[in-house]
Amino acid sequence: MKKAIPVFAFAILAAATAVTLSNSWIVPGINLWQTKLVGDNSYFPALTIFILALPPLLLLLAIKWWVQKRSL
Repeated sequence: MKKAIPVFAFAILAAATAVTLSNSWIVPGINLWQTKLVGDNSYFPALTIFILALPPLLLLLAIKWWVQKRSL
């Protein structure tokens, strides 16, 4: 499991990047929110990737913490 966590994290980032670049159904909403937040009709794809990847990465962190705590 120790080597699987970084692989899963990389897979999550790759999937978030693929979703961002494919302009899936959720991406235009995030980009619209960014343009309203910035105010100059620009958005940042890296921020979109981060927003999409953050919840699964936090879940992965919780799983890692649980597995480490259980093995002690």
